[in-house]
Amino acid sequence: MRYISIFAVLFSIFFTTSVWAHGDASHVMGTVTAVGDNHVVVTTSKGENLSLAFHPQIIFQQNGIHVEHARPQVGDRLVAEVSKKGVPENRDWVATEITFATPKKKP
Repeated sequence: MRYISIFAVLFSIFFTTSVWAHGDASHVMGTVTAVGDNHVVVTTSKGENLSLAFHPQIIFQQNGIHVEHARPQVGDRLVAEVSKKGVPENRDWVATEITFATPKKKP
């Protein structure tokens, strides 16, 4: 029994495969600085301003819960799954999923 356990541990260490969570998608994190009907502008922690177009089948999650009609507002913290496929001319990325939350006010 002991040898089987040791074998299982060694096997899992040396023969695991890489797991790619989202294929070729990237992530953008930051604070919302502007909102439009079909896009949002995010300032990253590095100070970059990125314009994210909304994919036609975009998924919005507010505080981790899928909310169909919710949209991020200026000042919200945002994490977006983005892609370079089908980017409109005046945008940096196309967002396929956006999770956002309003930060708590400090007392």
